[in-house]
Amino acid sequence: MTLTKLFSREYSVQYTEASLCSIGKEVKAHIPALLLTQCYIPEEKNQACYADPAEWKALHLALDKEYSNPLKLKKLISNFHKYGKQYVAAAKKIAQKPLSKLKNKELLKLYINYLEILNLYSSYLWMGFLLNNIYSEKGKQLLDKKNLHGDKSHDKILKALFSPSEKSGILSLQDKLAELKFKHQTLPEKTIARLLRDYAWMSCLDIQNDPWAENELLDFYAHLALTSNQNAASNQSKQLSFSQAAKLANLDSKEQLLFKQIQELTYVKDMRDVYRRQGIFYIYKLFDEIASRCNVKRRDLAYLANSEIISAISPLDKNYNIDKNKINQRKLGFLIYWKNNAITVESDIIKIDEFRKAHLEVTEQKTEITGVVASKGYATGRVKIIYGIKDLSKVQKGDILVAITTHPDFVPAMQKASAIITNEGGITSHAAIVSRELGVPCIVNTKVATQFFKDNDLVEVDAEKGIVKKVK
Repeated sequence: MTLTKLFSREYSVQYTEASLCSIGKEVKAHIPALLLTQCYIPEEKNQACYADPAEWKALHLALDKEYSNPLKLKKLISNFHKYGKQYVAAAKKIAQKPLSKLKNKELLKLYINYLEILNLYSSYLWMGFLLNNIYSEKGKQLLDKKNLHGDKSHDKILKALFSPSEKSGILSLQDKLAELKFKHQTLPEKTIARLLRDYAWMSCLDIQNDPWAENELLDFYAHLALTSNQNAASNQSKQLSFSQAAKLANLDSKEQLLFKQIQELTYVKDMRDVYRRQGIFYIYKLFDEIASRCNVKRRDLAYLANSEIISAISPLDKNYNIDKNKINQRKLGFLIYWKNNAITVESDIIKIDEFRKAHLEVTEQKTEITGVVASKGYATGRVKIIYGIKDLSKVQKGDILVAITTHPDFVPAMQKASAIITNEGGITSHAAIVSRELGVPCIVNTKVATQFFKDNDLVEVDAEKGIVKKVK
């Protein structure tokens, strides 16, 4: 079976296993089709997700069919928020317990309960993510038929129609800081403390990451001066309302309903990250306690499978010892997939290469980089390849940020960039929404930009035609 690439992320074993379980047999009562061929394999300093293209397509078709009914879609969105809040509340409740005083048996019970809630929420996370892609593509195809590309208001129409129904997470924080910027050149100490209390979870992508620190918040605040947020008031007045954009795009009532649904699903797409990061932030205390008892660090536990953590704290498995060499190997890259109805994690390079040769499609070599225009404009600058959070410091003012994808941790670097290019994403992806907020050119879904370019390549970005090329 040849598997096709879906996306890449900076995930550890813990979160990739949650991804496999949340769209597998354990949650089949909640999702109309499963994805049992899903696997993660090391690629470009990330974990690349692959699956059988036929099974992937069947999942999309099943979701589209199931939730084409507006009432069913509304119910799904309601359940997404219900289970997202439930997940955060459960993690918070665990964090408030006297964990250091609990016996291993009690700690094990908390961990298993946490996994059940995580998998249930994550199944709705998957459905919200995929339905957002499905509906956004419908919206894009509809606007393409309207032939608005030559319209001067094209980007404003896109922003009005494809923006989330309300702002959350990093976009919400950005607006709050922009307002503060008008009053304070530097943030007051009380404001810093309050913002860190409310947004410390922002960087909690996985349990190996640490909460937001003061220096990260201040760096984010400082670089707001490099963006159009300096002119937030005037920019706000120039933005189109939904009704204005609908009128310019000549949308009838049925088409307007589609874009209202897109806005709700785009909000879901943003909130899936908020719920997930908040839940991870609170569950740190449980993982810290488990790590302490196992004589390892929390970031080490991130590279153990659930069964290995269960064995490590189980009173019935006193002879189990954590293999720290195995953890260190997995930090360099690992393969995780379903095998004989069980999660298998492999870190042996030879076995990973054998799996890659046997099951993965060969990437087609390209001579030109093209993609989907998410925010129009032109830019020329030096490329900075961003594989993950550790690379963000490379980006300086005027650089072209080239990434596999972007997420909230990337925003301070995105504020400095003169253009943003990603391998993945669509018209409502994080890169697309943020680039339109910042007013910088953006091309998404290029597939291979991080492979085609190298750091410091001088490139020209034509975000009118969706082309990026090297300048000789």
